[in-house]
Amino acid sequence: MSEGTRWVPSSNSSLIEVGCINAKKDFFLHEEMLGITPDHVGGIGKLGSITLVGAGPGDPDLLTLGAFKAIQAADVVIADRLVSKEILSLIKCELKIAQKYPGCAHDAQNEIYRWCAEGLAEGKNIVRLKIGDPFVFGRGGEEVLELRKFGVEAKVIPGISSALAGPLAAGIPVTHRGVANRVVFCTGMGKEESVPDVPAYHPEQVKALVRLVAILIANFDQTCVFLMAVGRLEALTDDLTREGYPQSTPVGIIERATTPHERTIRGTISGSMKALFVLRTR
Repeated sequence: MSEGTRWVPSSNSSLIEVGCINAKKDFFLHEEMLGITPDHVGGIGKLGSITLVGAGPGDPDLLTLGAFKAIQAADVVIADRLVSKEILSLIKCELKIAQKYPGCAHDAQNEIYRWCAEGLAEGKNIVRLKIGDPFVFGRGGEEVLELRKFGVEAKVIPGISSALAGPLAAGIPVTHRGVANRVVFCTGMGKEESVPDVPAYHPEQVKALVRLVAILIANFDQTCVFLMAVGRLEALTDDLTREGYPQSTPVGIIERATTPHERTIRGTISGSMKALFVLRTR
């Protein structure tokens, strides 16, 4: 596919290459353009299929049977960078890994869509492999909507979310009678690297943060789990303090949960930065 172009579905269920734009910008396709084949491009052939698969928190034993079968049957797997090496070692077909790093996530996501379009145009069975559960702060919904622009409805196989498995692997229950009667899942990083608001503090609350690093904070009544939060732990600590969270609020930081490289640090809000320093220097 040429730089700056997009695959779009034609009236005969094939993909065609259209467009001439800056590849680093979003390309919005109006509904009335679907099914129209420009004179200057030819048809591509019968579309392949795509399955959006949750890889779980990292331990291959925590893959669902459906996820394992999908991986084994795939012609190509397009995986997120955070999918564990142990799970990637199960893949026997062509493997593409998205290099999503802070500051280049947008371009990396566009590259994922390009890989998907190319595989679909070649009639391949594609597995889009995402860490945890694709629909828990994993952009799964966004990818399903984008794939519909290609004329494809993705099959979705849920995965075990690290928001639950991470704390459990560290021996921290997110609910406990008389201690935590509810749990709130939050993202540490919003769209376009925006900073989301933290939940308001109220008495008797259990607080928790998680990335693949998971950070857990507690008080009596509620657990909050922050995913992808360690990169902005200092700012998050300040936000929690401004919201009235006591400095003595318990915090757990869990990294690479359920894998051989798992690390857990326990502390308080006041000691969270020291805990992060320990995590980074181990």
